[in-house]
Amino acid sequence: MNKRQIEHRGVVERILPHAIVVSIAQETACAACAAASLCHSSEKQEKQMEIACQDSSSYRVGQEVTIVGSIGLGLRATLWAYVVPLVLLIIVLMTVTHYTANEGVGALVAIASLVPYYVMLYFLRDRLQRSFQFRLKSLNN
Repeated sequence: MNKRQIEHRGVVERILPHAIVVSIAQETACAACAAASLCHSSEKQEKQMEIACQDSSSYRVGQEVTIVGSIGLGLRATLWAYVVPLVLLIIVLMTVTHYTANEGVGALVAIASLVPYYVMLYFLRDRLQRSFQFRLKSLNN
């Protein structure tokens, strides 16, 4: 595996005209631990990803595939999902608290300021989805 890439193994769930839907098992780091069955911290989730491809007819349901994305995709996703909202929250909290001298009001307005941010992300979801493209690296028959 290239250090500049994120790879996930998955299984083809559905075949669309110009894409395939792949189900991947997303695990936390401790899910692979030998004591994971005894610990309540481990978690495993099934995620479905739609991967654009030129010839979706060459795949079949149940086939194992490898999905590849760049590390930059993960960093950009982290930026939009965690860093920008945190910075927005802090700036609004500090500004409102400075002008009102009331921390409670500052906290409520700061939390409320995230609503327009997430609404904006919702409306830009198609554009963001195009910029977060994964590709198929290899097929296992």
